[in-house]
Amino acid sequence: MSKTLKKKRHWLTKVQECSVSWGGTGELTTVVELRGGAEHGEFPYIGRVASEVAVCQAGRFPASGDVLLEVNGTPVSGLTNRDTLAVVRHFREPIRLKTVKPGKVLNTDLRHYLSLQFQKGSLDHKLQQVIRDNLYLRTIPCTTRQPREGEVPGVDYNFISVEEFRELEESGVLLESGTYDGNYYGTPKPPAEPSPVQPDLVDQVLFDEEFDTEVQRKRTPSVSKMDRTDSTAPEEEEEEERRAGCLSCRRKKK
Repeated sequence: MSKTLKKKRHWLTKVQECSVSWGGTGELTTVVELRGGAEHGEFPYIGRVASEVAVCQAGRFPASGDVLLEVNGTPVSGLTNRDTLAVVRHFREPIRLKTVKPGKVLNTDLRHYLSLQFQKGSLDHKLQQVIRDNLYLRTIPCTTRQPREGEVPGVDYNFISVEEFRELEESGVLLESGTYDGNYYGTPKPPAEPSPVQPDLVDQVLFDEEFDTEVQRKRTPSVSKMDRTDSTAPEEEEEEERRAGCLSCRRKKK
C-alpha cells in the first residue's frame, strides 16, 4: 500500500545561486537570456540558457523559466527588462544570479504576487516592498483621494477620478489595485522605455549608498495596507510519496 503525503514548503527553500562566467566573449545575455519585466506585469526570469558556453563556478545553473531575484546582491524584482539588463551590464563576470523555481505563490506573474496579503515583517511582505520601491523608480501610483498638504500631483501620486481609475483597472494597466480608507489605490505598469528626462537610475539610485529608500517608501503604506479582491496566499506544496507498510504487506502475503 502506498500513501502520498504533502509537505508545505516556502519558496525560499527553492532559491539557488550561481556565479556565471562565459569566457569574456560578449555579455551575459549572449549565454543567459533574460525575459519578463514589470512593463509586462512579470518578474524578470530566465529564458534560453546556453549551458554549453556558460560556466557555473559555484552553485547550480539556473533553468529556463526560473524567476530572477537578484544580480550580484542587487534586487531586480519590479524592474523593467531594460533596467534589469542595465544592472547586469554594470558588473563584470563572474556574475552571481539568485533565482527561484516558480511555484504557486511566487512565479513570473508579478500582478499575482502583489495581489497577495502577507504578514508584516515576513519575507514576502519585505519582497513586496522591494518590488514597489523598484516600480516607483519608473511609475507613479494613482489614487482617487484628494491631495494632502505638501503632496505634488504627478510626483507623489496621480490623483484621478473613480471613473478614470476603473478604466485603468479594466484596461489591465494596473499591477495592483484596491481600497484603503474608502479610496482606491493602484500601481500602473511602468513604461518599457523611461522618459528622456529621467536620470540613469542604475548608477544614481540602485548603486548609490547614500540614496534614501525611505523617500521611495513614503507612498507605500496605503498601497500595502489596502483591501484587495483576492488576497489569500496559496500555500506552496511539494508532494512526497512514501510507501508505508510494504514490508508488513509482503509478510502477510508470505
